[in-house]
Amino acid sequence: MAAGLSAEVQAIPASIPVVDIGGLYSSDPAARKEAAARLGAACDDIGFFYAVGHNVSVETIDRAVAMADRFFALPEAERLKIKANSNNRGYRDVWDSVHRNGKTNAKDSFDLGFPVTADDPEVKAGTPFYAPNLWPEMPDFREAIEPYYMETYRLGMKILEGFAIYLGQPDDFFTRHFTKPVADMVINHYLGSAGLHVSDQASGPHTDHGIVTILWQDSLGGLEVMGKDGQWIQATPLRGSFVINIGELMKRWTNGRFKATVHRVVHLRDTPRYSMPLFCNPNFRTRVDPRDLGISDAQAQYEPVTSGEFLMSRFKATRKLWGAEKKAAVSSDPNLVEAAAE
Repeated sequence: MAAGLSAEVQAIPASIPVVDIGGLYSSDPAARKEAAARLGAACDDIGFFYAVGHNVSVETIDRAVAMADRFFALPEAERLKIKANSNNRGYRDVWDSVHRNGKTNAKDSFDLGFPVTADDPEVKAGTPFYAPNLWPEMPDFREAIEPYYMETYRLGMKILEGFAIYLGQPDDFFTRHFTKPVADMVINHYLGSAGLHVSDQASGPHTDHGIVTILWQDSLGGLEVMGKDGQWIQATPLRGSFVINIGELMKRWTNGRFKATVHRVVHLRDTPRYSMPLFCNPNFRTRVDPRDLGISDAQAQYEPVTSGEFLMSRFKATRKLWGAEKKAAVSSDPNLVEAAAE
């Protein structure tokens, strides 16, 4: 069931554009090109947009959220039975992320990734980011979360097709690098009690690490995007929509054309908040080079990087599981001071 563009959504005078991407599912090249033009323009301008008209059903979303709520209601001892490893699989407690202000993190999380088995060649070789998912011993949890992951992942691939069309490339210019992607999803549970809901303890200003983020957020809100004037814009929750934003790797790939915009999470209500971002990143060894898009050596602002190595460098600056202990000793880059965690 597609999530349609309601009259209420159309009437919202948001600085973050609302883009109906339904045309990307069409067999009509003109409809696909028109939808691609709208989402591409948003990425050129602010690097954020609401996606509506997609094919992720509201029922799939609601089932996943209900199971997430049940999981985080479990005793901590039960959640810690699947404590996360350095490949971003399992439960992360409130102590994992490193913050500049030194305060306790205001969320815990559940991480999963593109499904692979223990005998997968990348797993056996010890390639970072490749590991089987860890699941709690909780009825119906996996059965709800896996379909949500796959539907959202397919949405990400459709958006990447739109990017390719907009940039004058074959439809599969980006998606052909996603045969075994580093596409990790996080279920974030922002705490609403014990004084841990102060804004600068939720998720501080940051840019995302990778290619494109597909974010579902609940009705409480809290996501804010920095506008061109340096003022914060509220990303007001729109039921049935996803918030899409560009990461640092895609900024590099497009030679700075697509914007990787600073954003944060402000959680001021004394009630839990949920969000579920899927970070769509390509195969570990994907070479990201703006020259692939026709940029000359003289015009290129970025040197080629390997996707997986670049992501590792960012995690090492923000996650204790990846070795980050002291911010000051890691980097002075303000965009590296927080982990992506909408």
